[in-house]
Amino acid sequence: MHLSVLKPLTIIAICLTSFAVSAAPYTPKDDAVIASSNSTFSASLSVDEINTLVTNSQYAGQTERLQGLLKTRLAQLYNQTPTSQIGYLYARVLQKEHLFDEAINVANNVLITEPKHSNSHLLLANILMTQGEFTKAKQHCVALIGQVSTITASTCVLDVQSQHESVLDSYQTLVKIINNNQTSLATNHVLSEMSYRLSNYKQALSHLQSVDLVQAPVSLIVLWADIQIALNQPQQVLNTLSVLLPDKSNLEDAILLRLSIAEKKLNKRDKKWQNTMAERVTLRELRKDSFHASDLAKYYLDVQPNREKALYWAHINWQQAKMSTDEQLLIKAKAMQRDTL
Repeated sequence: MHLSVLKPLTIIAICLTSFAVSAAPYTPKDDAVIASSNSTFSASLSVDEINTLVTNSQYAGQTERLQGLLKTRLAQLYNQTPTSQIGYLYARVLQKEHLFDEAINVANNVLITEPKHSNSHLLLANILMTQGEFTKAKQHCVALIGQVSTITASTCVLDVQSQHESVLDSYQTLVKIINNNQTSLATNHVLSEMSYRLSNYKQALSHLQSVDLVQAPVSLIVLWADIQIALNQPQQVLNTLSVLLPDKSNLEDAILLRLSIAEKKLNKRDKKWQNTMAERVTLRELRKDSFHASDLAKYYLDVQPNREKALYWAHINWQQAKMSTDEQLLIKAKAMQRDTL
């Protein structure tokens, strides 16, 4: 899963944020200027408004919206008044641009002044897990014990642990800890992802059965689609994802990719989604966009087979992300290359 998509640990952080994450989405006024990073609109954004925009950025059509503006405003606020909340939000935005070293530095600075800042521990766990620094990531999860619920801390620890140890053991342990108690969206996400990696697709889907995809983060939507495709239910993917947004041009690459895969599997004469994704891929390649390397590799594996390009983008993705799904992507690309020998 490409890095611009929020991971479960970051979703937990969103749920724990000190501001109300259920606030109505903040929408700029029609006459607000947002094209320029030093606009009046950027300078007028309050911390509350920024928090709402960052929170909303996990949803379909929103993951890259106003990214530059938020980064500019948060950098300004951080230099003026580096509070824990501003530092955390700034680190979140830096993470989205793959500025991992900068994000880690800012989050660590938050912990220097507020060692028990749960969101920063979760953010650092997420970044370090993505980078393959599993021991360091786990330390930040352990630091949450006593600060958050047992289920939340355990979800963090076992999510990290599942990336480099037994996925099955991590899954079974988390199920026992939950013990039929009501769980958060983030914990259900982790359980579903573990089940998916274990190829228990029906079980993976069961963990998401109560989720409203319209209100779900993009990472969870993508996971749901991957499960449906693995269950050979591509029509379900087309029926559900095609109506997520009125403006299809704002759909994230990862969602467009799943629509393309589903459409191809159905062998439809109309190649609407495949054509749309092909245009997006052309744009990404022209920009040499490493931000979407995982999507590009998967596109050349599953939609428009091209061994050389699949391996190229899988390697680019591996330079940035070292989780089990990233490793599997590289393995598949290498296997695809061997088929030509």
